[in-house]
Amino acid sequence: MPGNRDTTLFLFLAALLLLCPLGAARAAVTVSTVSGLEQAIGQANRGGDPTILLREGTYALNGVYLRITRAGITVRSANGDREKVVLDGNYQTTEIFQIVASDVTIADLTLKRARDHPIHLIATADHDVRGVVIDNVHILDPGQQAIKINPDSSRSHTVDLGTVRRCRIELTDAGRAFVWNRNGSCYTGGVDAHQATGWTIEDNVISGFWCSGGLAEHGVHFWSDSRDTLVQRNLIIDCDRGIGFGLGTSGHHGGIIRNNMIYHPQDHGVSDVGIGLESAPGALVCNNTIFFDHSYPNAIEYRFTATTDVLIANNLTNRAITSRNNATADLRANRTDAQPSWFVDPAAGNLHLAWPVPGVVDSGVAVSGLADDFDRNSRPQGVGTDIGADEYTSTPPPPFPPPATGRTLPFTLLLLGNRP
Repeated sequence: MPGNRDTTLFLFLAALLLLCPLGAARAAVTVSTVSGLEQAIGQANRGGDPTILLREGTYALNGVYLRITRAGITVRSANGDREKVVLDGNYQTTEIFQIVASDVTIADLTLKRARDHPIHLIATADHDVRGVVIDNVHILDPGQQAIKINPDSSRSHTVDLGTVRRCRIELTDAGRAFVWNRNGSCYTGGVDAHQATGWTIEDNVISGFWCSGGLAEHGVHFWSDSRDTLVQRNLIIDCDRGIGFGLGTSGHHGGIIRNNMIYHPQDHGVSDVGIGLESAPGALVCNNTIFFDHSYPNAIEYRFTATTDVLIANNLTNRAITSRNNATADLRANRTDAQPSWFVDPAAGNLHLAWPVPGVVDSGVAVSGLADDFDRNSRPQGVGTDIGADEYTSTPPPPFPPPATGRTLPFTLLLLGNRP
């Protein structure tokens, strides 16, 4: 029957797609040694296979760094498990990946102990860099910032329109000791960007960027005339400073900070603000939950006269939301009196609502573009939007902290309806 022939043909073609990858987009080389990885990246830079898959194991780089100069290269683990493929710089490798090309993807890997930046993106004197994706990467104990984004030296070319998603970025006691012994300061942080436009930082867990002898960098920081950054659904735990747009007069334009959870325990020596806007006109800060057990008085600050046309709405905190240095903002439906009993487990950073708190649930204002919450649940669930990062439902929240998810599936598998 025609229907049976159609079905048989479909199944045959589906199997063929799985067994016989088509075209250069499916080309890949698999490596299992540092020298093999160096060689594969060198060949990819010269026009060879653009996709490089790493077998399970620890790759002791010991001074080797990997520079990507050709657009469209992907480096990821072969099995999609980031914890089983480890690139270890052992504080001898300055930068594990240096990326000076567009549309590069780094995914499903662990990068640890780079002396400076595990991932450094740099524009060059003759071209911009666009569309880099850093996905499901565990970055451990960077010597400086975990992900650094820079224009070229003349500031005429920039690194824009990139994405950092589903990553775990952390500094442990061992990494902290290295940073302090090396610098005598706390020059380290999570994602740090200069003059970058249109980046998305989402669904990451960033933790441990503090130092007892001084103030560490932010978990997420875009400044030096960066603009239109989207920072959403991130969990930031135990960082001296959470999310920053701008610093002093080196500002940020536009951008959105929403649906983030930020928790800091007792002081380690120096602590600062959860969300800071400094010379950051046009920013939107909405539906974040910030809870401090340390003594810093402000959860959100907006600073300097250049900070205008700012909306700060529906944020749930236990510290003040404060103007400094003559900044102005429109404040709507924020709560600054949050109590520990309102949350599932604040000491673990789990700032999901434990119960339908009056004056929080259904008590926010409508904000353009706000369609979901920290867990991607749709908003609103009731008669109005809830204040804070969590839209309360009677269904228990998902596992916490958010687990790493599987790799992005090949296009042929997506066509056949498979799910991670």
